[in-house]
Amino acid sequence: MAVAFPAEARARKRKPAPPAARVRPEDDPRKRGNHRAFAKASIAFAAPKDLSVLGDGAVEIRLVVKGYRVGALHPGGPVPHVHLIVDNEPALEIDDGQVAWALGGLAPGPHLFRAVLCRPWHEVVKARKAFALTRFWVGPRLAGKAGRAAESAVWPVPRKPILTYVLPVGPAPANLVLAPIDDGAQHETANPVDPTAASLKPSPNRPVLDFYLTNGKLGRRGDKILIVLDRRELPLITDWKPHPLRRAHKGTRRISIDLLNRKGVKVHNAVNQTNRVFTVSR
Repeated sequence: MAVAFPAEARARKRKPAPPAARVRPEDDPRKRGNHRAFAKASIAFAAPKDLSVLGDGAVEIRLVVKGYRVGALHPGGPVPHVHLIVDNEPALEIDDGQVAWALGGLAPGPHLFRAVLCRPWHEVVKARKAFALTRFWVGPRLAGKAGRAAESAVWPVPRKPILTYVLPVGPAPANLVLAPIDDGAQHETANPVDPTAASLKPSPNRPVLDFYLTNGKLGRRGDKILIVLDRRELPLITDWKPHPLRRAHKGTRRISIDLLNRKGVKVHNAVNQTNRVFTVSR
């Protein structure tokens, strides 16, 4: 004769489901760059100091990152990272925010570093403090008008709107070498960002335009971004999010971006206009 067990007893006999694997917010593709989990993320340059004058040779870079974990949780895992933009060249990648880095290959003169926090698939973190810049000279600073003219060509005014191009990256500068300073970890001696990895998801399928905007606000009645792709002007961007470049077909592509104010006039600052060449592999 079969015995009927109460529903409570049957429930007690069931094996508990295994706990779900924990995923860091930085690694979670369901969380976009503007997710509230990253609202307090911040980055700053401890070195080089802003407006410093450095000697010849490699430049030491030290970052202070808070509220965001840079680097893989375990070997082979997703790598949240920092895009380091030197002057207005294609980005290099820093995958460890706890160690100092050295950048070699800078010519004497004024230079600009910008740092942007990024997701493992290179999407920009759009928190208010997920961006930092520092201005400096390599070698002696030129005096008088010559020095000021050289600086104005490279250095943006920090209080004005600054548009920082991030993706698609394009070929890394051949003259620059970025490496950690003897931290015992395994890193590449030069680490350009893979331009084919710029996508909305960890599995890339099309190039994506992404950027960081400082001291501005995009909107239909606000600032806008002008895009020219292969000499064709695309619709103005009025929202801050990654934008798939659906017209960027296989082959070598050329893109230009610029910042417009609410009246449609270009916002002049040293690095607001960026021209880039990138390759679409499929």
